[in-house]
Amino acid sequence: MAYGCITIAARGRVRVLTINRPAAANKLSNCCLDELAGALEAFEADLACGAVVLAAAGDCFCSGGELGDCRTESPIDMRAFGNRFVRFHMAIVQSSKPVIAAVEGPAHGGGFSVVEACDLAVASSAATFAVPEINFGLAPMMALAGLARVLTRKRVMELSLLGEIIPASRALQLGVVNWVTEPGAVMPKAMEVAERLSRASPTALATCKRLYYEADALSYQRQLECGLSMLITLLKSEDAAEAVTAREAGRAPAWKGR
Repeated sequence: MAYGCITIAARGRVRVLTINRPAAANKLSNCCLDELAGALEAFEADLACGAVVLAAAGDCFCSGGELGDCRTESPIDMRAFGNRFVRFHMAIVQSSKPVIAAVEGPAHGGGFSVVEACDLAVASSAATFAVPEINFGLAPMMALAGLARVLTRKRVMELSLLGEIIPASRALQLGVVNWVTEPGAVMPKAMEVAERLSRASPTALATCKRLYYEADALSYQRQLECGLSMLITLLKSEDAAEAVTAREAGRAPAWKGR
């Protein structure tokens, strides 16, 4: 099958799923989300697949979702995009195969959320993490669902309200990633972990994931969907439009509070 936004490589019992939009900082477009979710769903029927490594081409892991211009996008289009975002995340969480994120560069906005959704994560010491939406007059509505699963309330508020970029060492300390390697060593480490997992009992791996996620998955999906509804309301607000207009004009936004 030909793909426009991703690549897939089989390495023994490991499938390497790569976001392949480096010119767009690997933003998650509608096409990209469809292909990522479809690939993960197809892996479920692949008995030769024991584990998945989620990587990205170029210098950026993922800079978030490609939402378009909130001033012209309709709520229907926004919801269609958000539903794809939810489907991709649930494909990771509900997969019976372990999914390991290989993070070589920035994972910001929706990219942070993708790393959080994966079962395990390896990051380069040069990688950075952020939920910077607040800096653009928005809020990380859907990312909050994931952040709340791995961080304390104070840490969630710190990252989402300040929108600061944190280094991989801080992400390791917070529990967002499992391992930090030297630049260029991320994929070898991710493959090492994936190959080890691929040799384990598929039934045991699937059961382990199910035991952890079964009760959590439904609430996670509901949180994502709730965040999507709130995000659409925010994106169609006057302040959201003002944020984009002010950024284009190179001036400070004049917030109206509505």
